[in-house]
Amino acid sequence: MLERLRRRRGQEGFTLIELLVVVIIIGLLAAIAIPAFLGQRNKANDAAAKSLVRNGATTMEAYFTDGNTYAGADATKLAAIEPNIVWSAANMDAGANEVKFTITGTGTGYTLESKSKSSTIFKYEKLANSTVQRTCGTGCTW
Repeated sequence: MLERLRRRRGQEGFTLIELLVVVIIIGLLAAIAIPAFLGQRNKANDAAAKSLVRNGATTMEAYFTDGNTYAGADATKLAAIEPNIVWSAANMDAGANEVKFTITGTGTGYTLESKSKSSTIFKYEKLANSTVQRTCGTGCTW
């Protein structure tokens, strides 16, 4: 029996308890990291939608400088100014680079909307008195 224990002293390796502790630590780290990663992903999707709407507002202002009105702005004319945005009167999927636009009044204002992959709708309105309103869903910020 003593001979058997002496032979075992030279063996190296991990015990089952040590392996279980390592697995538990890795599990805890994963439980902390995965929700943080998913939160950052939603923030990135929201930032993409905001960026689309801001670029859309810049495009609308460029269109305004040519004719001193927003009237007559359509998807073709806006795409000539900013071809990276898919201009639509109905769809607003930021994942597909879509921005929904509406000309308000008699060409004195406009509304732009885009929906992020996290289902938050970002809305940019330029009113007739040149006031800008930015809105989005609950719990989000511009």
